[in-house]
Amino acid sequence: MRLQPIRHASLCAACVLLCLSAGAWAQPAASGTPAPAAALNITPNFAGDDPVAVRDALVRKLTPGKARTFAHRVEDLVGTALPRTLHDPDVTDAKLSRDLAFVVPAPYGIRYRSKIHVMTVDVDLSDSDHPDAIVLKKTIMGPRGRKLVVAAEAKAKGYIQNVDVIELDTTTGKHNKTSVRGRFGLSEAAFEAAGDGDLALVLICRVVPPYLTETVEHSDPTNEEPTDITTRTAMLHANVGDVWLVNREKGVVLAKGLHLVK
Repeated sequence: MRLQPIRHASLCAACVLLCLSAGAWAQPAASGTPAPAAALNITPNFAGDDPVAVRDALVRKLTPGKARTFAHRVEDLVGTALPRTLHDPDVTDAKLSRDLAFVVPAPYGIRYRSKIHVMTVDVDLSDSDHPDAIVLKKTIMGPRGRKLVVAAEAKAKGYIQNVDVIELDTTTGKHNKTSVRGRFGLSEAAFEAAGDGDLALVLICRVVPPYLTETVEHSDPTNEEPTDITTRTAMLHANVGDVWLVNREKGVVLAKGLHLVK
């Protein structure tokens, strides 16, 4: 495989992130009404940074003695196009000394009030199993045995699950901020053009010490939950500089400066 096409693709992806980063940190979240940003565009179907890739990059750096692979060298090509804004060698070597953009779908909690032309955002980014952190990605592999078997039969019949969770920790003081709120004016024409459809929140952030903490928990089957469950939870520690509301499909930023609250 030739490296030159990969380098070109990596540089294109980096340029998209550079545009995001410059706008986010130049205009941080304000204490007042979020700023409408309909004139600011992102790439259609924008996916942001992959939480799995960020976690794995930190795992490789923070776990000594692992051999470098071809994928690591490709990651280095991406890193050469990005600004070095931090000076911690752990982060720099993992190619994460830059702004990260995590995209979280927002199917609920966003409402447009057509009579007064105002859009409100009130979205909780946690879930019932992880109420104290923002859930960036949750993957469940394997069948669940509830109402199908009893505890003694669960493993023998293959009711085994592996749950992979990646969370974002934004703790300030004693509380972790897991909800996004805000309200801003939006004309009916602008809403019809860009405010309906594939809405998502973009968290613009930078990782901070201790960068990554991981836990692995195992639950044996019970009669209430007859499934053998192993849960790997990776917590990314970061400072969130801004939160944007976007239409991913159309590549439009509807507002920035939304508030991350507890």
